[in-house]
This record gives sequence, structure tokens and C-alpha cells, in this order.
Amino acid sequence: MTPRPVAVRAVALALPARWSRRTVRRVRYDALWPGGRVEFDVSLVDMMSRGAPADYSPISHAVNDRCPEVGAGPWIDDWAFEVDGPALPEGRPVDPGEGARRKLRPPPDEPPKAHPTLWRVVVGLALLAAGTTGLTANGFEGFVAFLWSLLTICGLGLLGGLIKRGEPR
Repeated sequence: MTPRPVAVRAVALALPARWSRRTVRRVRYDALWPGGRVEFDVSLVDMMSRGAPADYSPISHAVNDRCPEVGAGPWIDDWAFEVDGPALPEGRPVDPGEGARRKLRPPPDEPPKAHPTLWRVVVGLALLAAGTTGLTANGFEGFVAFLWSLLTICGLGLLGGLIKRGEPR
């Protein structure tokens, strides 16, 4: 079995963005190994899913949910419980490229928005016109006619998706 850390924690930093120079929040992860060694700026996926990828999700949520807006969060073990561990060392230099902001939000309750209808009308009419023109110009037999009919069917499918269906009874 591959070795796994005893615990991990998230450390949030407020650093200037690379291009806009406004302050952004970045999150990096530290791993606590069985001998007491702390490894800084590790990949949470690589550390926690070694041999057990199903255990990654609860640990990831526990680590990110308990991390403060700026500062070090608590150490989280394999069962997503807080454990004691060493504190953050003083004077450790911070690399601006460390970590990335992670947003853990529940999925929205409202259904996804429908696709805009304008592109469906334009593309559907273009495919329908190209397909019917190709079929009438080249005839209805052969492989080329099959390709023209595919364009016609795709155009009809896009336009047919715009038809509103009635309420289910």
C-alpha cells in the first residue's frame, strides 16, 4: 500500500493577482506525515487519493470548509476529523503561485437556463437550406445524398427543439 499522510490542512493566503494586482485569496495544502514531518504546498488529490479515491470527497470538503478566509485551518485526518498537529512556522516565504481559490457551493436549486434561441434559429435554417439545396441539386441517391440528408435532419432537429411542449397532464 502506498504511504498516506496522517492529516492535511488548508492554508489560505491573500496575495496580489498576477495581472490585475488586486488582492485574491489562494489556498494551498500541507500534509502531516507519520514521523511528524510536514510537507508544504502539496496537491490534495495526490496526497489523499493514494489507493482510496472514494475517501477524497469528504476529506476535501472538511479541509476546505474549515479553512478560514486567511490563515491556516485545522489538521484533518482520514476520517475528516480535526486532529492536533504542528503550527504554521513563522517566517516561511510565500510563493505567489501557490494554490488556487476553491469555491465549494451547493448546486443551485433552479434548473439550468435554456440555450438562447437565436443561434438555434440561424444554424437550423442554414443547415436546412444547405441540406435541401444539396438534395435537390445532386439527387436523392448515393453517399453524397446521405450527407445532404444528415444536414437537413440536423437543421430540422435544431428547429424542432424550439417548439414549446404543453404542460404534462
